[in-house]
Amino acid sequence: MPLVQKTLTLAAGATSDNILANTNYEFVDGNVRLRVASAVDTAGTSSTSDTFLNVSVNNAEYSKDVSVPALVTGQPFGVLNGSYTNNDLLTTGSQRNRVLVRFTNDTGATRTIRCGIFIGG
Repeated sequence: MPLVQKTLTLAAGATSDNILANTNYEFVDGNVRLRVASAVDTAGTSSTSDTFLNVSVNNAEYSKDVSVPALVTGQPFGVLNGSYTNNDLLTTGSQRNRVLVRFTNDTGATRTIRCGIFIGG
């Protein structure tokens, strides 16, 4: 089961490219489980509400402007750590499905975002 994990530095007001772009997993078959986890390096909850996650498969939106949780000291980041799981879905299309995972930093400062996408299983 593959895992794609990245750390992004996202400027104020910017939106990331698709996390899975140009990987072997940008397109997946039907009936494939995807678990998306993310965390932003800011303290407190007020600033995290300004960093958003969007997940879509083909034309279906699974997460729209979901607030990214803050990375908690002492709690390791990982896809299997439920505190950071933002989406857990199963692709349904019978054809190949294009997966889009993007982040938007709607704050006035640069943010560092950790993201993990577990594909399958």
